Amino acid sequence: MSNNTFKYINHTKEEIEEYLRKIKQSIKKGKFIVCTTLKNEKNRRFIEKYRLDSNKQKQMLIELEVKDFCYSADDYNNPEERLYIFCREYELNNWGILEKIEIYIKISIKQDNFIVIISFHKPEKNIKRLFI
Repeated sequence: MSNNTFKYINHTKEEIEEYLRKIKQSIKKGKFIVCTTLKNEKNRRFIEKYRLDSNKQKQMLIELEVKDFCYSADDYNNPEERLYIFCREYELNNWGILEKIEIYIKISIKQDNFIVIISFHKPEKNIKRLFI
């Protein structure tokens, strides 16, 4: 396991459209999970703060568009896999107050097209979208 990862920005809009088509197909079938383990504590806290049940998470993921894509990167846990990073602004309910929140979303496609959302929280730093 190496911590050396590489960011890829040499994607075409068509590649990302196909990637989104593939993940949305699996998400619509319920073949996805947003990680909320101790390692993914930020995700759990974010989901709890904005009371995002699995239906809302599903809806948010299906709304992703090519313009939300930022880059892909090597998965340092599995060098054979690539992670895809998106950022999108959503209007979320924070206990009765609607807030516009940008969300950092890191996605991995696993065996049988099962989708794992590794990151689902506010970005920790500024991030650029590739196609804007």
